[in-house]
Amino acid sequence: MKRIGALVLAAVMVAAAFAARGSFGGDDEDEAAGGGDPQPVGIVCASDLADVCAAAGVQIAGEPQAGDTADALIAARDTADLGGAAWLTTSAWASLVEDERRRIGAEPLFAVAGGTLASSPVLLAVWTNRAEQLADRCGLPSGTMPGWRCMIQEAGTALAAGDRVQVAGPEIDSAAGLVVAASQSVGFFGGTDFSLADFETQGFRSGAAELSRRTTDDALRRMRAEGPGQLTATGALRVDAGNLSSNLGTIVASQAEPEVRADVVLVVPPGTDVPEDERAALTDALLAAGWDPPADGPAGLPSGGVLAAIRTLWTQNR
Repeated sequence: MKRIGALVLAAVMVAAAFAARGSFGGDDEDEAAGGGDPQPVGIVCASDLADVCAAAGVQIAGEPQAGDTADALIAARDTADLGGAAWLTTSAWASLVEDERRRIGAEPLFAVAGGTLASSPVLLAVWTNRAEQLADRCGLPSGTMPGWRCMIQEAGTALAAGDRVQVAGPEIDSAAGLVVAASQSVGFFGGTDFSLADFETQGFRSGAAELSRRTTDDALRRMRAEGPGQLTATGALRVDAGNLSSNLGTIVASQAEPEVRADVVLVVPPGTDVPEDERAALTDALLAAGWDPPADGPAGLPSGGVLAAIRTLWTQNR
């Protein structure tokens, strides 16, 4: 019911939005003269990036979860379904929309404009004493941080203290959630060269089911508050992992390998863009919030089609 409610809300926001044709700011004179549809205004901000939009002082057209906006854009017949002049999200979602529209034979209606605004890599955070047990269990050298493959293979198994290995991540339909789930998948397979068929043949599906059942808005905060008996580890963007302190033990975090990044981008109708002052304000707000400057090179993500399959797998089990 929660998913249905979110989709209804997204549909209402899309229906209420201005037609997304032309440039970002709109043209009151054209509107007053009856010269066509009103110009789009405001930025659709993925819900976990809404604070950034507010800090940037930009006009906000809506704050739905990234997954709800993606669903609307995959099914869109017109650029009006963007719901505003631009969508602030992560490149993973932009890639998913692009590939899913191509898969269903829909024409391209949306594109990333102007490159990456800011970046943040995915970290794996784990309780130190549990990390030591898991490293030993997975045959890793002493002092080695266990990676996603080890975590997923051991998910659900009992540890020495009697608790079970429980691994979490952000809500899959958030801007960060799809990126963290992609990192967990890439870490399991050792790279981006895998397909939906590999989910079955390499035993990924059962481990992924354990991960997807524990997605939550702030898994790291829950880890710190509830202790190792409740959550063994979680994935998080580095921007969201600033506080690892807990009176219940020591948490260690390291960059997940292979590296996977969240790159924040603006999605717009083709032929349009966001004014440079708006783009600069968003970049400044992202950096002030702890995001890194745009990183060079690929973000380490699988294809948009595989991202869609990962999202489906996570959604089926939550």
